[in-house]
Amino acid sequence: MGHIPAGQVVLVTGATGAIGFEIAAQAAEGGAVVGVHGSREETVADAVARIRERAPDAKLIPVPGNFARLEEIEAVVEKVATEGGRLDAVIHCSTGNVGGGGRTAGVFAQTDPADYVYHAHGLLVICQQLARVALPHLVKQGGTFISYASDAGRFAAARQSMVGAAFGGIMMFVRNLAMELARDGVRVHCISPSYVVDTPIFEKMSQVANRAERAMARAGLGLPSPRDLAPVTLFLCGPEASKITGQVISVNGGLNA
Repeated sequence: MGHIPAGQVVLVTGATGAIGFEIAAQAAEGGAVVGVHGSREETVADAVARIRERAPDAKLIPVPGNFARLEEIEAVVEKVATEGGRLDAVIHCSTGNVGGGGRTAGVFAQTDPADYVYHAHGLLVICQQLARVALPHLVKQGGTFISYASDAGRFAAARQSMVGAAFGGIMMFVRNLAMELARDGVRVHCISPSYVVDTPIFEKMSQVANRAERAMARAGLGLPSPRDLAPVTLFLCGPEASKITGQVISVNGGLNA
């Protein structure tokens, strides 16, 4: 299991989703104080209850918030930092098209130009806003900021121009920010899976197309699940990774190299 020191405070955005939930649960099992974020109060409450089944004594800070609004990002970060007494890590798993106005994939010629700003904001801009709000807290003790993205930002494919551009933007933002913040002791990374089994998106994909089956056949190590993603994420937040920054790490079972 990835190691984040007991007592450290970590905010996991999108902890109501499959990947974010597993990261939050493993962090709580290791003794971290975990801010559990989701867009709605009811889904956050459900995630907190499920994490407590695995870590009954964990200190959990429920922080619902709609990240389409900057003031709610600010409120979420401030609540976790205040109640936790500090903020050591932010793991941004809430990388859906928040507040989006259309499809993120498909034939580019058939996209609606009026939707472009929503794609950029829902993925890249929110990541940047969250980093900016969290930075004053992370600088205090040399913390870690990790954003999830997708291999669509690294490997070109048809019908991926919209989502690929947004996730590619996150990757370059992370790499540049890491260089800027190294002297402040803050580490910045991106975790970039392709297909992740045991998630609602993968299940939906399996039902409507054969893309999932082809991906499973190509991934020689097998496609990852959230349980495969959480340990490497938490490792990057821990002391063993104190000299690592600016990395974009694909966890894809050998699907792409």
